[in-house]
Amino acid sequence: MRNQQKQEKIRVSNGEDLLAFIPQTIGYWPENSLVCIGMAGKALRATMRLDLPPAGTADFQQFAALAAGQLASDGEADGCLIAFFGDSDWAGPAGFPHDELYHRLRDAFRIQGLPVRDSWYVGAKHWRSIDCTNPSCCPWPGQSNEKIAASFVNAEFVYRGRRAEGNPRDRIPAMTAVQDPGFALKVTQAIGPYRDHLATMGLAENQLGVTLGAWERSLALWPQRPDPAMDAYLLASLGNTSVRDAVMVSLATSANGSLAGVLGVGYLLPDAQKLLVPANWYGASQSVGYDVAVLDESDDAIGAAAASFSAVLLGGTSGNEPGTFAPGWARLDLAEELLLFLAQSVHGPEKAPVLCILGWIQWCRGRGTWAGTYFQAAQQCLPGYTLACLLDQLLAAGYIAPWAKNQSSAWPGYRSLDEAA
Repeated sequence: MRNQQKQEKIRVSNGEDLLAFIPQTIGYWPENSLVCIGMAGKALRATMRLDLPPAGTADFQQFAALAAGQLASDGEADGCLIAFFGDSDWAGPAGFPHDELYHRLRDAFRIQGLPVRDSWYVGAKHWRSIDCTNPSCCPWPGQSNEKIAASFVNAEFVYRGRRAEGNPRDRIPAMTAVQDPGFALKVTQAIGPYRDHLATMGLAENQLGVTLGAWERSLALWPQRPDPAMDAYLLASLGNTSVRDAVMVSLATSANGSLAGVLGVGYLLPDAQKLLVPANWYGASQSVGYDVAVLDESDDAIGAAAASFSAVLLGGTSGNEPGTFAPGWARLDLAEELLLFLAQSVHGPEKAPVLCILGWIQWCRGRGTWAGTYFQAAQQCLPGYTLACLLDQLLAAGYIAPWAKNQSSAWPGYRSLDEAA
C-alpha cells in the first residue's frame, strides 16, 4: 500500500480535489474501478484500487469484506473514502448502478472500524456525491469531469512534475515489445547453446555462482546494455525455475546471500564438471570482481539464509514477525530497468519468466494492477507458466506483499503515492 509522507502534503478540500488525487496516486485514470482511501483523522492514508465486479456474477459481500480487510491492514486508519469509476453517467436519482455493492461496502468498512466518510460516483462525463440529494450541490447527472482536471490538486501535481499516464494494460505491452529486431535475432541465435545446460546443471554450486555473477555484473554495469551473448545467457538461466528463484532473491538482497539460501533450502547440487560461462567471460573484464560464493557455512548462517530466501519470494515478512527486513529497493529498481531491456530483446516463451519477475517486483511494491498485468502477459507468452499463475491467484485473493504493508519496508519510490490492488 502507498502511504503519505510529510514532504508530499497537498491540501485536499473538496470532491474534485480528492478525485484529482486518485489518478495521480495510482498513476492513471481508473476505469471500471472501485478506489478506497484510508483516513487517519483528516489525513489521507493508503489508497486501494480494485476492478469492479461484473453485475450479477460476484458475491458482493465477499468482495466488500476483501476490500475492507485490505484497507484495514493500515492500523492507523480510522475511516475511509470510496469512489466508483464507471463507464456511463448516473443519469437520475433512481437506479444507482452499484447500489447493492455500495451498501455492502459501507457495512464491511464499518465492521473493520473504518466508517465511510464520503463517497462519489465518476461516470464517463460527470461525477457526483453518492449520498447527496441536494440538486443545487449535486445536480443531475453531476458536475463535469472537467472540474477534476481543473482542480487545485491536479494543478499542484502538474506543477510538481507529476502526470497520470496510461493504464498498465495498455502500457506494458508497449514497454516490453521487441525494440530492435536485429538485436533480438542475435539473442535468439545465441540462446540455444546455453539453454539445455543451464536447465539441467544450473543448480550446481559452481555453475550457479557463475550465473549469479553474470546477473551481478549486468546489474552493476547498467545502464551499459548486455551484448547479445550475455543477454541470451541471462534469459537462458531463467529456464530453470529454481535458478530463476535464486535470481529473484539475488536481485532483492545479494548474490552471496541468495547462493547461501539455495544451499539452505536444499536445492544446491555438487559442482558441475563442465562449467558454462557467457562468451568472453574468462580472460576479459566480465570475469573481474563478480565471484559469488557462500561466505559463511555455519548452521546458523545457512538457516537464516534459507528463511530469508523463502521470505523474499513471498514478498517479505510482516512487521510483527521476527527477521523483518526491507529488500534492496535500489537494486530492484535497477533490476527492473535491466529486465525491461531483456524483455524487449526476445519473443516467445523465453519472455515469460522475465515478465513474471517484473510482475513480482510490482507486487512487492504493492502495485497490484501492474503486477497482475505482467502475470497475465507472462501466461500469454507461455500458457500455464506456474509462478505467474500462483502469484496471480495470490493477487486475486487479496494477498498483499508484506513489504508493501509496512511503513518501514515499503518501496520508497512511491511511499507517498502507493496502490494496493
